[in-house]
Amino acid sequence: MTAPTLPMIAALVRAGAVDRAAELFAATGYDRASGNPAALALAGRIAKAQARLASGAARAARFAEAAAAYSAAHGLAPAPYLAINAATLNLLAGDDAAAAAGGRDVLALLDSPDQPADTPYYLAATRAEALLLLGDQAGAAAAMREAVRHDPDGWDDRAITLAQLREILAARGENSTWLESFAPPASLHFAGHMGIRAGGSSEAVLAQALDRWLAGQQIGFAWGALAAGADVVIAERLLAAGCALHVVLPCPPERFEAQSVAPAGAAWTDRYRAVMAQAASVRCAGTMSVSVHDPLATAFAGELAIGAAMLNAARLGSAARQLIVLDEAGGGPNTARQAELWHGAADSRQVLNVPRDAAVEALFPPEAPDLARHLLFHAAIAFPGDPASLSSAKLGDRAALVGMALASLPQGSVRAGPHGWDVATPDVGAGLFATLAVMDMCRAAGMEPPAAGTDLALGLLVPDLASGSLVAHGPGSELAQRLAAHAPPGLVLASDPLSVALAVRQPGQLRTEPWLPDEPDLGGAVHAVFAQGQ
Repeated sequence: MTAPTLPMIAALVRAGAVDRAAELFAATGYDRASGNPAALALAGRIAKAQARLASGAARAARFAEAAAAYSAAHGLAPAPYLAINAATLNLLAGDDAAAAAGGRDVLALLDSPDQPADTPYYLAATRAEALLLLGDQAGAAAAMREAVRHDPDGWDDRAITLAQLREILAARGENSTWLESFAPPASLHFAGHMGIRAGGSSEAVLAQALDRWLAGQQIGFAWGALAAGADVVIAERLLAAGCALHVVLPCPPERFEAQSVAPAGAAWTDRYRAVMAQAASVRCAGTMSVSVHDPLATAFAGELAIGAAMLNAARLGSAARQLIVLDEAGGGPNTARQAELWHGAADSRQVLNVPRDAAVEALFPPEAPDLARHLLFHAAIAFPGDPASLSSAKLGDRAALVGMALASLPQGSVRAGPHGWDVATPDVGAGLFATLAVMDMCRAAGMEPPAAGTDLALGLLVPDLASGSLVAHGPGSELAQRLAAHAPPGLVLASDPLSVALAVRQPGQLRTEPWLPDEPDLGGAVHAVFAQGQ
């Protein structure tokens, strides 16, 4: 295995693998690099992450340790971000005097003739944090307004800043509601019934209700499908309100248009295409050649749209909302199913009841389930290095541990090869827990754990009479293998579809943390998966 670098260890901290990061940091000698400001800054970051997982005296001690590391890094290579981290961490450690002194030092650095090298947003945001440490909320608010002026749409950076400011206010027992005016906008999931005639009375009722509701909300991002009827009307009103629209379809756009838009008439087709041209992104739940209208893909698309809204809200520290359009009979079955999947606060869902003025059921092709198709969890588990370099005894020990960890999965779910193991099962929770168990059992045995990549995708599961295993056909296995190749030993990486679905399903004792931003070769953003408490 290549020696871990500081960026690699920092990525582990960012992904929540704090213990593994601390272990590698010490094993590579970075904990003794007292003259390396980058290593000292990372030492502070690790200690800060450990402090947030601790409580009582241990928590305060870790925050103090983090503050000292950032301060030492700042002494070697002065920078606003190092100085402000040291000051805020002193506050969290309970040293108000050191925090105030650090805040004054930060302001002096920002006001020095030699402008520090950083973005205008972060310089203003750092000023806001320093002023807040000194108890100047009005000054902090003014500095935040300046930061927003420099980067009005930098939602990710702003979310990080606001989390830091809220932590300061919480440590002092002070109210943080004044920060809400700077919060990123809400993320919306939407769905509605198809029984609306283009340009008819029900559309007019829906459009008016939508405009009234949107005027009282701060919706910046939205996810949903684009079937003829309510979906298209909602999408049009969201775009008119300046919202970033993310379209989630059960199949490729052309096929979706043919099965869920065109049968309702040319007017809906034209509007569908116009909305698609303005979409910020388009995601397809399934890409394999399937029946005309696959209910499994439709259900998965709804899950992906809901989870994407929830994950985006969590990432930005903002609100998640759902908008559902029902008819007098409770709406279509797919809309009702998506409403049931929502687990936000009771006041986070808006339901609009709009009567049908078009009989559409006979226009659209019926759902045609394919019993060979499944929504499959995939895992690729691979140990580092060349297995040919190991003795037969060590290979046997490795295989025995993995076999025990995966023994809980249904027969035929696991295929072993010379370089690792592939898992394919419809039971997502069982697959994930078994994959994590491989890591735990290897660590407990003193063996370096493998790397693992996991995915959730539609595919076929076909029995192989020769081996007795179930062979999965579809894109999930290949993506899991690519993710495993990017994972450091001991980490389970999850694809974007799996991470999004987990946000909806909320499996007990599991959590995900961001690992990589949008990576086209890896199917989008990548998360790391952990058991709760890790």
